[in-house]
Amino acid sequence: MEISIGNELKDAFKPTERWVKAGLDWVGDLEAFYRQRAVIEAEYADKLKSLCSETFKKKAKVSAAVSVGPDPLITPGSLECASLVAWTEIISQTEQLAKERSDLAQHFDRRVVATFSDIQARYDAIRQRWKQADEELQAVRDKHFEDVNKAKKEYDSACQAMENQRSKTEKSSGERVQHKYEKREFEMNVAKNNYLIKISVANRLKDKYYYQDLPEVLDGLQALNESRVNRVNGVWLTATALERQSLENGLKCLENMERMVKQNLPKLDTAMFVKHNMGNWTEPADFYYVPSNIWHDDESMITTSRELEVLKQTLSESSRLYERYERVCAEEKQQLAENMEERRRLMEDAFAEVKVKTKDEYYKYELLLSKGVAALQKFANDDTNRVTAEVEVETIQTAADGKDLTLARPVEKKKKRTLGFLRKKTANEPDLDDVHSVTSGVSRLTTTTHGSTKGRLFGQIGSIFSGGGSSGPPARALYAYTAGDADEASIMPGDELQVLEEDTGSGWTRVQTPAGETGLVPTSYIQVSQTKKQGPKVAPRKGARRVKYMEILYDYEPQGDDELGVAVGDRVAVVTEDPGTGWTEGEIDGVKGLFPTSYGRIVE
Repeated sequence: MEISIGNELKDAFKPTERWVKAGLDWVGDLEAFYRQRAVIEAEYADKLKSLCSETFKKKAKVSAAVSVGPDPLITPGSLECASLVAWTEIISQTEQLAKERSDLAQHFDRRVVATFSDIQARYDAIRQRWKQADEELQAVRDKHFEDVNKAKKEYDSACQAMENQRSKTEKSSGERVQHKYEKREFEMNVAKNNYLIKISVANRLKDKYYYQDLPEVLDGLQALNESRVNRVNGVWLTATALERQSLENGLKCLENMERMVKQNLPKLDTAMFVKHNMGNWTEPADFYYVPSNIWHDDESMITTSRELEVLKQTLSESSRLYERYERVCAEEKQQLAENMEERRRLMEDAFAEVKVKTKDEYYKYELLLSKGVAALQKFANDDTNRVTAEVEVETIQTAADGKDLTLARPVEKKKKRTLGFLRKKTANEPDLDDVHSVTSGVSRLTTTTHGSTKGRLFGQIGSIFSGGGSSGPPARALYAYTAGDADEASIMPGDELQVLEEDTGSGWTRVQTPAGETGLVPTSYIQVSQTKKQGPKVAPRKGARRVKYMEILYDYEPQGDDELGVAVGDRVAVVTEDPGTGWTEGEIDGVKGLFPTSYGRIVE
């Protein structure tokens, strides 16, 4: 059973971090135990029993903290985590050992005590990195929360200035006074728009922190703790092996220890911790628009001509940033996925069943954990910038409500086509190499759906790649397809394929070709489980929404280069829905263009 603290516990960094720290501090107790035992071995059975008695007391003190954390929501009573159960068995069996060779103490000191010390120091350093990562994520989140407060103060100040100027205008109707009144109104509207944008950004980043960033940090701490449990298991097994060599008479005791340790799966401790710390969690309330006490207004953004120009400029810059960070985040997310997959490959069998890895494998896993922190921090920061730009674009486009958001003014740098909502240049338009053109009427980045950041990046830990490499059903290529990108695969008619990842609605399926090449191919170009599909003229666009179609009711002849000719009965793929102009952008036989919306109807 896969357990993810990030999925199960909400806003639980502090208890989780303290739980992990308690486990690492407990490793120090283990180190002290074996160090003391190495000294006591010379004094034989009496001293050994005395040590076990002391260790039982230590275990009793840390039992609750190690099992369920220092402050659990549900007290465990007499229950202990699997690690402590295993540890109890080890101590109990140790009490039965009365015969020891003199060199056993040296073996303990070199191979057990030193390893525990190394584990505690190394894993505590990694824990500090994860703690630092959470602090930085909170700092970024809180900064945007503070930006809302600052924007509110600026908005209130602008409202006050507007009210003061309005009072002066009532006393004097001069042109200069009227001009100042218009200026104050403009400044107030800009401040209001900025305040609303900050609210949207803060709300989205709040969701991002609690539903994406924080769960990944919690899973990182979980991985660290489970690795620590596995390392401790390995040291325990080493200790029992050493004792077996010198204590033939104690072989039965040692076998009991080993059997108990091998039942101590790392996730058992996690399961107990989650069970005793699971409680009702209330999500922090969203930010919302608070009108000024002085200048009463609603939460609608101001989109009159002058204010709209400011919004256009913001939209232009946000579009550019979104394109940049979307590409960067895709690469960084892939790197994170590869890091997690490599960790899974290294330790999956050791977590599924207690299995001791080589020293190099442990070091490699620990290095991957450390690198994962840095990669997650970089991705989280860049993804914050991406989400910020995305929300700004969504907010402005929604507020525009179909208004032309074209920004035609000189800019310092030439802009390239960024997203799907960049307007296509027609033959009658001037060359806009030195102007930036963005419009919301042709396409939207995405509909404004609050809460789209309330989801995990990779799902629960260890499940980044489907089934860990398992294959899906076989398939056969119906049509030839040439790869157009690095993550695509080329196929020929008749090729026998193996489905690796089925189509999730994007129009693409990941397959393995007869040559061993893996990549994405259009779903409609292949036959899966003997289900034939007609190959489209144009391959579906990766990452696209499900395509809508319209059935044409009347013939229409194009009147311009940007229009599409259609006939009765044609089935047209909708590229951009009617934004309120009476025209829909569609595609048929690979040709795109505009046609009257009233000439067709949406079909399923």
